[in-house]
Amino acid sequence: MPRARPQLDGPPQQGAGARKHAGARETAAALAPAAGAAGTARSSPAPAAAAAIERLRHRLEGRGLDAQLAAVERERREAPGLVAELLAMPEARRSAAAANARFATPEVVWQLLEVSREAAPAAALEWLGQARKIAIHLAALRPAASLPIQLRVEVSCETAHRQLDRGDLAAAAARLHEAAAELRPDLGYARALYCRALARLRRAEHRWEEALALGDRAVRLLDDHGSTAEMAAAMVEQGWLLLDAGEADEAAPLFERALPAVETISYPTVTCRLGLAIALLDCGPASDRADGANRAAGASRARIEALLAEAEWMISQPSAEADQPRLRWLAAQASARCRQTAG
Repeated sequence: MPRARPQLDGPPQQGAGARKHAGARETAAALAPAAGAAGTARSSPAPAAAAAIERLRHRLEGRGLDAQLAAVERERREAPGLVAELLAMPEARRSAAAANARFATPEVVWQLLEVSREAAPAAALEWLGQARKIAIHLAALRPAASLPIQLRVEVSCETAHRQLDRGDLAAAAARLHEAAAELRPDLGYARALYCRALARLRRAEHRWEEALALGDRAVRLLDDHGSTAEMAAAMVEQGWLLLDAGEADEAAPLFERALPAVETISYPTVTCRLGLAIALLDCGPASDRADGANRAAGASRARIEALLAEAEWMISQPSAEADQPRLRWLAAQASARCRQTAG
């Protein structure tokens, strides 16, 4: 699909990323249906609880229910304190702690993932490196279990996102190649995360057809296996992909659907507003009648200006501090496009 305009999701990236043929194989594997997934997905619980229930199911497999539930709850309570302790350690001690039973739990890995999302890319990669060591240790302890495999995929995909934040496409491609080797048909949530990260890489490589197909696959898998917020965030990313591909009329409904569900997620709630403003701007009024077109244009202009104003206000809040440079760049691009069209 031809690219209709400059990419708006960040400054231009350099580098070609993964080798084309290897990347095409990984894309094909990501888009292949998961064996045995049909039927089970449609009977799953509400998306908001599905990811948590899936994690819990993996934790409980083959164990005494009451004892394992108590252990999971204890690990969950202890994880924030253990992660704070890890982050305060010198690097050498922190690396050795990956094999320590106190720190080597899935809850600590998930807590490290959360901490990394709030950190600048360099610090995030450091915390993700620690999470990777723990995940590898857990996989060595239980090589046949599915949860340690899912953990490794989660860490690899999150690492790829942070490397893409830094513009290191080759490193992101290597991490995703590592994740692809771990994927299994029964790991629906892990497949969703992989497709989402690979879509972002393909977008950075300007491989639009693959990126769009992967983004759509990620949204569908998260609808079956993830939370509502995760699915909505993936829809925002897919909306931006469609904008890059010149499909504003398809992007606008995605942004509209995602907007209520991303209100509590600081970064997507801003990018959703900016993307919707641009999509509405490019779509133009829907009426063919002159007077109707004028009224529609006025209403659309007011909506666009309101969306941009809301985004600017959100960017100014302390909760968005880590994302402010990139968000301000996006907001400036959206405002510039709006002014150019008005003129």
